[in-house]
Amino acid sequence: MKIELICTGSELLTGTINTNAGFIGSKLYNIGHELYFVTDVSDKKEDLKNVLSNAISRSDVIIVTGGLGPTFDDITVETVSECLKRPVYSDEKVLENIKKYFLKKGKTFPEINKKQANILKSAKILENRFGTAPGQMLNFDFKDENIKIRKTLFLLPGPPREMISIFNENVEPFLKSYSIGIKKSVSINVFGVAESEVEELIRPVIEAARFGYNDTVKFGILANDSVIKVKFSVSGQDEIFVDETINKLKLGFTNILKDNIFGFGDDTLASVVGKLLIGRKKTISLAESCTGGKISSTITDIADSSLYLKNSIVVYSNESKIKLLGVKESSINSFGAVSKQTAKEMVESILKLSSTDYALSVTGIAGPGGATRDKPVGLVYIGFADKKKTEVFRFLFSGVREQIRNCAVNASLDLIRRRLM
Repeated sequence: MKIELICTGSELLTGTINTNAGFIGSKLYNIGHELYFVTDVSDKKEDLKNVLSNAISRSDVIIVTGGLGPTFDDITVETVSECLKRPVYSDEKVLENIKKYFLKKGKTFPEINKKQANILKSAKILENRFGTAPGQMLNFDFKDENIKIRKTLFLLPGPPREMISIFNENVEPFLKSYSIGIKKSVSINVFGVAESEVEELIRPVIEAARFGYNDTVKFGILANDSVIKVKFSVSGQDEIFVDETINKLKLGFTNILKDNIFGFGDDTLASVVGKLLIGRKKTISLAESCTGGKISSTITDIADSSLYLKNSIVVYSNESKIKLLGVKESSINSFGAVSKQTAKEMVESILKLSSTDYALSVTGIAGPGGATRDKPVGLVYIGFADKKKTEVFRFLFSGVREQIRNCAVNASLDLIRRRLM
């Protein structure tokens, strides 16, 4: 079964990240399907019409996200209507639901939103629990050399929250019914080893699996801000065989990568650190400079983080390091704000001020300016302390400013993880 995704919206062509494509691709992969084509297209009717025509001719299932809103550039329904020569009608029940949506929010119903009640003839209406535009599912026949081929079209809203709800409730069950056999996927999350080194280390396991299991096992490696994801999927008719194969591969990877593995699936460095701190009933405080509060923000994205993060301070300037943390002015003058000595004084001071079990400090040069011959962009010092010992680690990250800051955040969290282990 060929499945194609079309994402509408001119903003997708100007740098906006397409999270819908990532979500749908991952979902399909996990149920034994995959996307053959993904196209981002503008809000111009002719562009969308051309993309739709190609998709209809070559794919069995076409999923379109976006363009179901009430404004002039929301043209998905009318363009599909023209492509398939399928009339559109205004559905009274849908219109009533849209009016109720505004009433619940205490707002006047805008006449412009009537457009969202336009439904393709014979389409199944897919309820939108989080917005006004319903999704639509349409089965239609396509003639290919006088042979009729049954195809399916899904129209989904563009906002991720709305799209995800409709996809999970309608699209996924439909596609699952066409899945052949069993397919299970695993993601192993790694930090502390470069992507090229990970690939070299795990190559014997991959080669042995490919030799022993042929096409039933597929592998992939992804890297983002020094976090490496080793992904693999196992397919088969026998669930016991699939599970046994997964366990063998996980054991093989674990024996090689060891404590560089910080989790599986949706585990993040922050969530793993949180579990370790809660499990050991320990607390931590932070002093951040170049990361500007990103470490504490990442930690507090996790529920119940107040149980272990007791204090966090951003000391971005030299003045704040001296006045708020008591870093010696002579240390900064002699060694610089980005130095082992400054990181050490920062972490020892925040530990004392906060009376926590652990403390962490970070100071560095995220760029693009601020570098010297001896201190390049990407140089970061991370301090870690408890009541017995203080350690300071030197890192040199590459990339643009945001990448360096993100790598510093991940390295800080991984340092906490390793010390807790």
